[in-house]
Amino acid sequence: MNRRDPTLSELRATVQKGRHREIGNWLARCWGRPSAIYGTWLAVRLGLSAHQVTLAALVASLGGAVAFGTGSRSGFLLGVVLAHLGFWLDHVDGQVARWNGSASLDGVYHDYLMHHLVNMSLGFALGFGLAARTGNLAWALAGFAIAAGWCLLGLHNDCRYKAFFQRLKSSSLTYRVEGGSGGKPAPPAPWPRHGLGRLTWPAYKACEPHAVLLGLTSLAAGAILNPRLWLVGWQLLVLGMGLLAPVLGAARVSRSIAGGATEDEFSRWFRPAAGASRRRPATPGPAHACGCQPASAQSSPLTAELQIMK
Repeated sequence: MNRRDPTLSELRATVQKGRHREIGNWLARCWGRPSAIYGTWLAVRLGLSAHQVTLAALVASLGGAVAFGTGSRSGFLLGVVLAHLGFWLDHVDGQVARWNGSASLDGVYHDYLMHHLVNMSLGFALGFGLAARTGNLAWALAGFAIAAGWCLLGLHNDCRYKAFFQRLKSSSLTYRVEGGSGGKPAPPAPWPRHGLGRLTWPAYKACEPHAVLLGLTSLAAGAILNPRLWLVGWQLLVLGMGLLAPVLGAARVSRSIAGGATEDEFSRWFRPAAGASRRRPATPGPAHACGCQPASAQSSPLTAELQIMK
């Protein structure tokens, strides 16, 4: 096997995980991951690293935000194209990392940081573009509200996991990872048919990046076919998201704090190791950053793996 000149079959067998058409959102399952193999094929031949592809995804997505911010119809269309390119490259980088054997936490960190930057930039640009087109600065305020809401929804998860590691590093207990109940990647949950979830589920889904991208694509079609209707649709999108995203972000954080969701999830993921209730202060030697007991010292095998599925 030539590492710099692989066939598509060799790439598919190596870089695409077994459930890549089951896990994640619809756009990733049906388009992003399957088509990213062609980008991976090209990137490997060009000698690009996964970090370089991630940077390209960031540049494309930020370029899309700048294009939206112009407020012009052509800028909007270009913004949608660049946003799709950034989304696509965001699936290429993981495949390149798996092929090169360079997958690392630094790559995951780089990827997550890119997502936050893109979400904030895109949210603000959608409102700023309308302000530039209409001269009404209130649209820029709506764009700021979208950026803040999307950022809060993303940080809800990131800050929870940061809290996990703060405890793991500071605790004198030795923990092991308990799988299953903690939550491995799984196919998307169906739309709830009972309770408040019937209303909140579609609202949260509407704020997810892939859903926003599909909505922008529909508006781009309107910009080509009916420019007047496109502008109204753009205004409705910004107004709706400007109200919805901050409310959903604040509600999710408030519900998490009030319900003790972070403590609950921690207790499902991490359990004190049997027979080793305390661990000695750290000494020079092999490092286990989370304070988790290495597999060789546990009383039974690790019952889950933490994984990122792209």
